[in-house]
This record gives sequence, structure tokens and C-alpha cells, in this order.
Amino acid sequence: LIHKDVQTRKEAGRELEQRVRKALLEPVRGSTEVQEILDTLKKDYIESTSGHYKKGGLIGFAAVAIGLEGEIHKYLGQLIISVTYLFKDEDPRVRYYACESLYNICKVAGKGVLEHWCLIFDGVCHLYADVDNEVKNAVQHLDRELKDIVSGAESLRIQEFVRLLVGRMQAKNPCIRQLVLAWNTLLLKDHVMYMVQYLPQYLESLLSMLGDQSRDIKHNADACLNELLKGVKAKPHAERSKIISETAGIVVERCFCMDSACIRLTALCWLDEFIHLTPHEGSSELQQKWVEMLPKLLGATLRCIGDQEEEIRRMAVEMNNSLLDMVPTLEGDLPVDQALDQLLESLQPLQQKEFLQQRQSMDVRTVCLQWICMLLKRSREKMLTRATLDRLFDPIFKSLEHENDEVVAATLCVLAQIMEGRNREEEDALDPEGRDLFAVVTHKLLKLFKTRRAMLETRGRLMIRHLCGHLNARRLYVTVARAIAQESDDAEFAKQLVQTFNWILLTAAETKSLREELIETAPLAEFGGGAQNAPQSAPPDGKSLFLELLEPWFFNPVSALSLCLWSQQYELATELTARFAAFEPTLDLLKQLDQLVHLLESPVFSRLRLRLLEPQRHPALLKCLLGLAMLLPQAGAFNILRERIHVVQSGLLLESQQVKMEQMNHESKSGHHDGVLSWGWKTSGTSSGAGAKSVEADIASRLLDRFDAVTALSQP
Repeated sequence: LIHKDVQTRKEAGRELEQRVRKALLEPVRGSTEVQEILDTLKKDYIESTSGHYKKGGLIGFAAVAIGLEGEIHKYLGQLIISVTYLFKDEDPRVRYYACESLYNICKVAGKGVLEHWCLIFDGVCHLYADVDNEVKNAVQHLDRELKDIVSGAESLRIQEFVRLLVGRMQAKNPCIRQLVLAWNTLLLKDHVMYMVQYLPQYLESLLSMLGDQSRDIKHNADACLNELLKGVKAKPHAERSKIISETAGIVVERCFCMDSACIRLTALCWLDEFIHLTPHEGSSELQQKWVEMLPKLLGATLRCIGDQEEEIRRMAVEMNNSLLDMVPTLEGDLPVDQALDQLLESLQPLQQKEFLQQRQSMDVRTVCLQWICMLLKRSREKMLTRATLDRLFDPIFKSLEHENDEVVAATLCVLAQIMEGRNREEEDALDPEGRDLFAVVTHKLLKLFKTRRAMLETRGRLMIRHLCGHLNARRLYVTVARAIAQESDDAEFAKQLVQTFNWILLTAAETKSLREELIETAPLAEFGGGAQNAPQSAPPDGKSLFLELLEPWFFNPVSALSLCLWSQQYELATELTARFAAFEPTLDLLKQLDQLVHLLESPVFSRLRLRLLEPQRHPALLKCLLGLAMLLPQAGAFNILRERIHVVQSGLLLESQQVKMEQMNHESKSGHHDGVLSWGWKTSGTSSGAGAKSVEADIASRLLDRFDAVTALSQP
């Protein structure tokens, strides 16, 4: 066996093989003789320090295995342990002979080696990256033979193999990684359910392989992950929930991997699938796991939404949308404080100014605001505590200054959720001045407009319209009006604020309900107890919207005039117009009057224009428009108004054909529209009618005095 001549060693091997066969013919003595042969080969050859003896011993073991044939299972453990012992020998020729010997043993034993499969695989892994090419070729032949045996097996020791697999996955050598992936692929074909069962043990290592520099390794790792994900989906509900619960944390951690975009993208895809695989009636254990992971999951999502890779950003947004749909269905209390830590950290503005980074910052900020909005709906009590609101207000109002409209819209949605918050009776939600959240946020918004006048000019209308769409528009306007009434120290800001809110009031779709309420405003005579008392037609809160708005609107006379015209208070509008003559004809005043004329020509004011066809029923309206024409320079707006007033002549011609009694009947039916100060009160009537006129005159007089006082604040 140790002869230098190859042919001699082969002859010795054949002779040893025949001796074993002969020994097996003697049932009693034969097994003892075979054991003696094995002991001798191990002691004198395998454990020898001489390389020639080791090679001779390996040849002898292969010959014994061939001679044993069907009886090999009795001695298989000794054979495999002795041969694999020399896989770590320093001599490459010994390692080569060890591979060849084990190959022959596997050929003879067939399925019998499955009991020692993991031991053989461990040895193969050790030699797969051998520096000697002959050894590498030999171990590849051994690996193929072992795969042929395993591929058709029904029962395997998967758990023990997975432990070996995890250890070998940590290897950096590409040859070993390819070997591990090849075995993964093989087992996933026939034993995918078993491999999925132990997925938590090796998923992290498998995901890490996606960051390998070798394209083949990345491709094979991706293929294995796809098969594993299919296996997870195919599992029964209970087992699937358990696997997701055990692996979701691993996948979330991989989203933070900055070494490989492929790892982050795959982790996002897995998370998205996990979220979709989590039914609303899912196991309490899995739901609790999602709740616990929410802060970390938010951090990973936001990190990926701000990624440099477009595909990762797209997948992160898709996964985020799925998560937003799932979280409200989870049971239990959400970790609000920890989630807010992640969100507020991501809301911090970036210092970089590059376009791509600005875009990423916008996306991240928008998603953060979406999550804050969701938390306000899902965990309202926790989110609306004073401590939480103190943390939120600064970054939220800072977001209103963002240059992107999407961010501003998302911010306004958050503010609307806060403003809708809690009842006034809930003391924790009130500020030191006793205002509820609605009033607190409204005042903060107005304060922001005051310090950022340019924002009010460029985005004020957009922001107010969004809030009206999300909130009770009437409550918002009343709250703003009361706040404006307190702006006596800055009449110019109050003027600008009124102009903005008034334009939205009269033109925006979001304020249609307010316009409908204003147009039903009762005559001033019905406010019998004074301007602070409401008529019978007032809303349930007992206050007329017209009177709530009118005095604050005096800060901008043109806006107050348009409010009166829309609310059909034509007599009061005429008196306001008469007072315009005392104002300095500034460019801003003329510009606002010009805009008012164009607004009167818009479809919104079609009802007012139709009333011009009945000038004797609405003389105050006609006089108001004539007054406007006298105030305007003879330019575009003047010409528009003049053409409109010319139409009134047709109405006068029609009414002149009516008999005198019909004219008197029309005047009596017009009610409060006949005049306020000098137009209707001289008309004869009943004593009760005269009393109403007197009350109306008194109210109008007080309102006009207030108008004079307010407008005096803004005059030089």
C-alpha cells in the first residue's frame, strides 16, 4: 500500500478487497477480521506521520469499502470519520487521496451516508477553497456525488445541516459561498418547507450574500431568497405568522445596510410581502411583534425613502403605504413616543442643497407628516397630550415653510387633525389662556403669517383652502375673525389677512357653505337686541356669521364692502362706499376696488347682477355701484362697471310701464332692501314697521361708527 509504484498500490488494494470479501463469508470470524483490518489501517497508516503511509491507509479504506458492499453500513461511521480526519492534512496529495477514498466509500454506501451527511459536508466545505487544483477537482467530484445521494432522499437531518450552513455562510471565500448557495438551491427543490422552518437561523447570512462582489453569488442568493419567500407564502396561516414574527426583525435590520443597495431593496420587498401576508385577524403574537418593531420599522422606511437609488425609494414608498394601511388594524397601544422620536428626527431639515437631496428631503418629510397624521387618528389621547404637542408644534409649523406644496398640504392635514382633537372640557388640551386646540393652532398659524408676510401672499390662499377642506370652515372663519379683531396693534397685517380670507370666502369651493349661510343673512332690523343678538334664522350657536365677520372685516374696507354686497346688506354697503371718499386714493385701494369690480362680474355674483334688473326694489344696490363708479378712475374697471350700470336703464324702462299701485306693492314687498338711512325709513307704514326701521337705523349707525374707528387705525 505504501509502494512508490502506482500499479503496485492498486494491486495491494485489490488484494485487500478480496481478503475482506473472503472474511465476510465466515459469519463469526469474518466481522472480527474486518475490524482488525480497519484498526490496523487506522493506527499504522491513517495516524502515521508519513505521507506515504497516510495515502496507503486511504487506499486501504477505499478497498475495504468496496469489499464490504452490502455490509458497509456496519462500519460506515469508522470509515468516514477516519477519512475526513485527513481532509485537514498539510500534504495536498494526502487531501487528494482522502477525497478519492471518500468518493469511493459514498459510491458503495449510497443512501447509507445520509446519516453522516453533515460530517461529509463539513469536510467538503473545508476543501472547496483548497489552494491545490487537484484537490479542488477531487472535492468537486465528491460534492456532486453527495448531492446525487441527497437529492433523492426523503428524510434528512435538516436542522443539523442548517447549523453548519449558517457557519459556512459567514465565509468570505467565493468558492465556499457558491458551494453553500448550491446546497441551498438543492434543498429548496425537494425540502423547501423544512428549509423555511429554519429560516430565522440563516436568513440574515443569506441576505448578506446579496452584497457580494460576485455577480453569480448575488444572483444565486437572490434566487434562493425568492424560493424561500414562496415557501413562506405557502405555509399554513399559523406557521406563516410564526415565521414572519421571527424573521421580520432580521429583515428590518437589513434595511439599514448601507453597503449594498441590493440588500436594502430585497429587505424592503420582503417587508412589503410580510405586511400583505399579515391578515387583519392575524395572531396576537405577530400583531404584537409589529407593534414592538414600529419605531425601528419607521426608521428603516424613512431611511430608504431618502435613499440615493430610485428603485429603493419607489419600493420604500410602496411598502410605507402598505404599512400605513396595516398599522391602524393592529391591536394594543402603539409606542407613540418612540415612533415620534424617529419621525421628528427625520423631520430635521437637511443642510445640503442639491436637487436630488431636496427631493429626498421632501419625500421623507411628507411621509413623516403622513405618519403623524395616522398616529393622531390611531392614538389620539397620547398624541394630544400637552407634552407631545409641545414636541410637535415647532417642527410642524416649520414644515409649513417648506418650498414644496405636497409637504405643506401634508402639514395642514396634521394641523387639521390636531384642531379637530379634543373637547374644551379636557383640561390637558387647553393652553394657559384657556383656549382649546382649535383656537391654539389657529393663533399659531396667524402668528406664522404675521412673521412670514411673504408666505401669506404666496401660499396663504392655498393653505387656508386646505384647512377649510379638512375642518369646519365656519368655525375656522369665526375663530380667525375674533383673532383679527385683536390685531389693533398691526392694522396693516390685519388688512392683508382680511383680504386673503375674504377672497377665499367669496370664491373657493371649500367655503360654499359659508356663502350659502351669508346670503341668507337676515335684515339688520331683525337684530332687535343689538348687533350682538342673533335673528331667528341664526345657526344653533346663536351668532350670525355676518356679524361675526363684519367688524374684523372693517380692517380692509373693500373686503367689508364685498361682504355686505354678498350678504344683501345693500344699504350698509352704500354707506361704506360713501366713506371711501375720505380715504387717500392709494394704489392698493384702487387695485382692490378694481378686483372687486371684476369679482362682481364673475359667475359667483350673478344673483346680485340680476337684482339690478329691479332697481326700484334695490335702490341702495344701484347707488352703491354708482358710488364705486365715481371712486374709480376712468380705466378698465370703470368701463366694466359703466357698461353694467347701463343695463339698469332697461330695468327702469320696464318698471316705468307699471302702474303706480304696482310700484307701491313692489316697494312694500322689498322689506329691508328699501333703504337703511335715507332711502326707506321715510316710507309710511304700520307702527310695527316703523319700529323695525328705527331699530335697523340704530344698528347700522353703530356699525358705521365702528367702521370709522377701525379704518382710522390704518390711515396715515
